[in-house]
Amino acid sequence: MKKVALFVFNTANGDLRTHRQARLLAQNGFEVRVYCFLEPGLPQREERAGYLICREDQRSRTTRFFDDQLLRKLKRPKPPKPSSQPLPEMPVDRPPVRPCPPPPPRNLPEGFLPGEEDYLNYVARINQVWAREASTWKPDLCHAQDLDALQAAYDTARACGARLILDQHELWTDQPFIRSQATVRYWDQLEARLVPHCQALLTVSRPFAEVLERKLGREVLVLHNCQEYQPRPPRKARQGRPMAIYQGVFGIDRGLEQLIASARYQNEVVIGLRGFGSAQSGLEHLAQGLDNVVILPRCAPEEMIERAAEADLGVIPFLPTCLNHYLNTPNKLFEFMLAGLPIAAADLPDLKNFIQGEQIGCLFDPFSPSDIARGILELWNDPDREAKGARAHEACRRRWNWERESKTMLELYNTLAGL
Repeated sequence: MKKVALFVFNTANGDLRTHRQARLLAQNGFEVRVYCFLEPGLPQREERAGYLICREDQRSRTTRFFDDQLLRKLKRPKPPKPSSQPLPEMPVDRPPVRPCPPPPPRNLPEGFLPGEEDYLNYVARINQVWAREASTWKPDLCHAQDLDALQAAYDTARACGARLILDQHELWTDQPFIRSQATVRYWDQLEARLVPHCQALLTVSRPFAEVLERKLGREVLVLHNCQEYQPRPPRKARQGRPMAIYQGVFGIDRGLEQLIASARYQNEVVIGLRGFGSAQSGLEHLAQGLDNVVILPRCAPEEMIERAAEADLGVIPFLPTCLNHYLNTPNKLFEFMLAGLPIAAADLPDLKNFIQGEQIGCLFDPFSPSDIARGILELWNDPDREAKGARAHEACRRRWNWERESKTMLELYNTLAGL
């Protein structure tokens, strides 16, 4: 049985792409381990769907036992610290610009900003820990989920003579959290040094693949973040006004502030936001006094489709402030489609391909709160709205499902493993 080590820069608890890939390989005769973060309250080893999650941190086993089993019981819980982030102001409106133009080159400061070098040092250390642990298992294939786990996959593959795969979920150096030229150079140099050793490259969409192919001079396979197909969830009768929902991370440049501001330009449809992240307190602040905005409780990843189906419309308001967002094909697109929701989305290239190509919704300028409101109302009052939702779900049954997408990955792995 061939062994596969997957490396991912999180706890593997909410990472559905990693879960789907690991389960697929386990179901098809591979022995799979996922190396990821160990955080308080999580088991260090966890069996899940036929594969093993191996969580590690940077402490020795002795230190970990002393900290977790002895000191933790003596410590009093500390009250949460108030956020140091300034509260956001309500975004101003602007005349809509559609389609959204590509973002200009980002004007980043030259040197590292405070904390960036410490973060990169942490990335390097945890990759060393994962590689040390994985190398003792001697995998045949090493799979990095993004650049921040590639060093561990490369070091393990080199130590064990294994095949190396990189799965790029993002256009890494063109994300909002990359804030200095020094950090861009760090990741570009790591990518240039290690990608030539990869036997295969994957990414999440055709636009991302085209950018990476131009940059790296290599073929990049596309593995969309589709869900496993399931029947359309039953619609539940709603009391009161209809709801347009956003589900996902409350993060930088996702257009959530503009989405809340759009509630001032219409009162017919409630804006629902379900998620988590650093921007939550700011979003709650903006929503105060608006009776058509609600912050919904977070739900488990496996419940996203069912919870989405409780709404009437899906909303995807990403701001094209960087190339990663401009060319984005977000997971929530497939979640909303599978839930049978018509979708109002930012007028960005790949979102436009799906929305117009499958005839499942409408587009707006995410920088313009009034245009977001126009799009939501236009879709809610569209006599073809229910048919758009039905077409979205049918498109998932016909094409945009994991059962179909997974064939690409399984074919690749069987080839690399010599099966």
